[in-house]
Amino acid sequence: MVDCGVFTILVNQNNRNGEFVLKAGKKKDKVGVQDIARVLKISASTVSRALNDHPRISKETKEKVKRVASRLGYNPGLPELMHPEKSEAIAVLVPSMENNLYREIIWGIEDYLDEQNHQTFVINTQSDEQKTEVFFKNHRKYGISGIIHLVSDRKIAAGFYKEITAEALPVVTVCEPDTETGLSSVLPDMYQGFYKIAGYLKSLGIHRISMVMEDDKYPEDHQMVSTFKSTLEAHSMHDSELSVHYLRQGTNGFTSGIEQLLKQKNPPEAILVKNSLPALEVVSIASRININIPDNLLLIAIGSDYNAEGLLSNISLLKIPGYQMGKEAAALLFEQLVNPEAETRTSVLPVNFILKGTAIRIKR
Repeated sequence: MVDCGVFTILVNQNNRNGEFVLKAGKKKDKVGVQDIARVLKISASTVSRALNDHPRISKETKEKVKRVASRLGYNPGLPELMHPEKSEAIAVLVPSMENNLYREIIWGIEDYLDEQNHQTFVINTQSDEQKTEVFFKNHRKYGISGIIHLVSDRKIAAGFYKEITAEALPVVTVCEPDTETGLSSVLPDMYQGFYKIAGYLKSLGIHRISMVMEDDKYPEDHQMVSTFKSTLEAHSMHDSELSVHYLRQGTNGFTSGIEQLLKQKNPPEAILVKNSLPALEVVSIASRININIPDNLLLIAIGSDYNAEGLLSNISLLKIPGYQMGKEAAALLFEQLVNPEAETRTSVLPVNFILKGTAIRIKR
């Protein structure tokens, strides 16, 4: 991890493993992933993925890589690929490294770019688009050849990308702001997924529905709410009562907000929760106050199904294809790298409604 003052760059490294700061002007004179790969007789890309906790790498391999990395004194700083004369580096701007969906998107990007012999630099903007603008202004010193931006603010100003695109640097967004960008973008097709959910809830006679989102400023949150409302209308569910609550997991406000929601006089009959882990916490809160899922409350998560511990195996899910979105975003960017005259386009990928125990109820 490299602290650049206003943002953090993670070079194929899980940010929970520790932080490393590179002082200005210091040249690389350290053990690299290639050294670890030679000791273990595996590929450098496998080492990189193991250090980044990639789900396709076995636990045994991850442990071996980390042991050898520790023994050799592996301390990642700014790699040689980030010199201005290099051109095989792609920057991925991500709002958070704690979100499983974002991590799946990153894995998809890394896998595609690895096949193309391009390095991936993951930059945690912490949902601050001002940090993104600072990176745009300073991108030259990192020697990158393109940017994939996971948009975290749907209300970014017009011309937000003007300066970076004026230099003909390819940029692809994952999710779109309200403002027209003129860039290639990758989106999940939320409508067809929510249409299935609305139809299912209608078949069970569900009227009171709540959505628990993170923040209305996020493009995906706004899209989820507006899309679900439109699918309720499409199913003629005009008598449905839909309430939307913005609560962030890991805060006292999340726990108290969910408790208040479930304890009100006319509590929801179904809750749709953004992200799987917050949905799991809703299960815990409901159990604590003696609300049975699914008999008294249907629960559906929206997001990624990645869960190494298998704790989410019983939770119904509107699965957003994060890994596939990442590969598609990388493919769109690479298309522009190969052909600078390529037309910009939006790629919309289908989502999948997976019905499991938390939303299965016999029709009454």
